[in-house]
Amino acid sequence: MLTGLWPGRAALASALVALDFDGTLAPISPHPDDARPLAGVHQILCDVRATGAALAVISGRSIASLLRISSLGDVPGIVIYGTHGVERWQDGHLRAPVPPPGLLELRSSLPRLVAGVTHDSAVWIEDKDLSLVIHTRLTADPERFLDKLRAPVTEATAAAGLEVRPGKEVLEVCVPGYDKGTAIRELIGDETSAVFYAGDDVGDVPALREVNAWSSRSGRPKLTVAISHSGMSPLAELTDVTVPDPEAVLSLLRQIADSRQ
Repeated sequence: MLTGLWPGRAALASALVALDFDGTLAPISPHPDDARPLAGVHQILCDVRATGAALAVISGRSIASLLRISSLGDVPGIVIYGTHGVERWQDGHLRAPVPPPGLLELRSSLPRLVAGVTHDSAVWIEDKDLSLVIHTRLTADPERFLDKLRAPVTEATAAAGLEVRPGKEVLEVCVPGYDKGTAIRELIGDETSAVFYAGDDVGDVPALREVNAWSSRSGRPKLTVAISHSGMSPLAELTDVTVPDPEAVLSLLRQIADSRQ
């Protein structure tokens, strides 16, 4: 699959391999705490790093959550971005802003708003310290609940000086000015020879746009991947290929690691 899309051995030592986590390196789970990376993820990421490529995971999860449920922090040289680029972790060092006052206000008011709109205990709020995520995945009709919540949550969030980011069966209240594209801009340098990026959700759109713009501007190669079981991905128009599941992503990563041979 990589033939004609990935530059291979000559570019690997200065390439960037950047990956989403949930739905990309781990199957989607009903509850975030239940997610685990696929078997073999740690080893294949170590193998990618051994090619000399820069390696990053850019997740909507908080850094604390990602490190707790995975062994990604043990991969040598990996850079991890959490909360859609708000947090950055490398070699045990965490960079993160102070939570803005509006987030502190919504931490107390949002549960009342959500309960008043939905009247369903299966809708719950995940506190990620630097964002608040409203989950509807455990309800009988996740999209209907999201539709009911979208307008009032957006209004309250805007009043607090924050922004709402949609996702798979979630609405996330976020610190403005950050997204996965922010992380990509930090990761790509003058020496970057090629970029591989894989993601599965609308939160990956800013990263994909940055990768595509960089490739057009620099003339350097990229391989962008959407993960979608149905093949009908919201990312399809921005990506080079679509694969059905995280197992297929690992197969692509193995090809990258093996291309140094």
